[in-house]
Amino acid sequence: MDLLKEDDELFRLTIEAAPAAIIVADVEGRIRFANAEAVRVFGYEATELVGMPLNSLIPQNLRNHHTQLHRDFFRNPSKRAMGLGRDLRAVRRGGTEFPVEIGLTPIETVSETFVLATVLDISARREAEAALARRASELERANERLAQFAYVASHDLQEPLRKIAAFADFLDQAIEKSDRGEMSRAKDVIRSSALRARELVDDLLFYSRTINDVVTFDALDLRDEINLALEDLSQLISETGSEIDNRAPHLKFEADRMQFASLMQNIVSNAIKYRKPGETAKVLILVDPLEEGGARISIVDNGIGFETKYATMVFEPFKRLHSNAKYPGTGIGLAICKSIADRHGWSLSIESEPGKGATFFITIPRLTNGSRQEEPRAKDPGDKA
Repeated sequence: MDLLKEDDELFRLTIEAAPAAIIVADVEGRIRFANAEAVRVFGYEATELVGMPLNSLIPQNLRNHHTQLHRDFFRNPSKRAMGLGRDLRAVRRGGTEFPVEIGLTPIETVSETFVLATVLDISARREAEAALARRASELERANERLAQFAYVASHDLQEPLRKIAAFADFLDQAIEKSDRGEMSRAKDVIRSSALRARELVDDLLFYSRTINDVVTFDALDLRDEINLALEDLSQLISETGSEIDNRAPHLKFEADRMQFASLMQNIVSNAIKYRKPGETAKVLILVDPLEEGGARISIVDNGIGFETKYATMVFEPFKRLHSNAKYPGTGIGLAICKSIADRHGWSLSIESEPGKGATFFITIPRLTNGSRQEEPRAKDPGDKA
């Protein structure tokens, strides 16, 4: 039966020009007509679609259920919408699934009843919704951090500022007494406190930028980017005699280049700083593939380590497990790392034991399509920094 007769040219042109995929199927579930958008969406030629079982466009695990729904429709034909507020999916040629919304309309002819299915590919909408959800979650985390940031920053900045004010008075007294020794001591304390305050402000500003700045995603090579990050640490690595073994493979991933470099540098420099006294810091960088095309970066060190109960706290701003005198720093480096990982949609975690070093894990859920994967644990001596 010719569903679109030659004298119905306007109707045919209207159906062909429709922005939605339109498919007409009979009571047996055979496709009798498909418009140009259906051809584009599903990836079949029109001649292939006509005569094909409608079930061929349904994911394999849903076909039996769809057959029953198809029968139910013809028992009581009526206009109805499918997929609204649900995860309804169709499948393209090649097996790729995608989210859809479907409208069903019965068509009555003298001899037969057909179903006209209007199929909307809502992949772009779902991606936009997911992006908005991620952004909302990101903003919620950012607000939490900024609240914590404001409280802790004001508290930590009070220490050097209090010292500056106190020793400024002490300096006045020393000047009145012409005590050069006390003058020198006051000057040294004021200077070190001012430098400490400046260091805190600089780190706070950088931390704030990791929360608020726009993240620019570029297609990068994992091995190359880690090597570039390590090059910027070459002086520290050389001065401390540290050994860095980068075994990361050439994997394509998307990240903000500057932020990824900062993430890697903070973790590696942290491993170098917390090395065991009298021992060489050794850092091993490994990458393991994950299901669904992701990867997990492991940064393993042989440092002093810490108790597992602190594994979450170390990522909070200004949280320190050791005194500033023994291990200088602002205590914000790992908080910066956590912020960067969150902005990228990655997870950052750590495992450690006292005296047995620590292992940082950066989990990238999905790599760029077409990544060139190599043996993740193949050693390349030329990568030692």
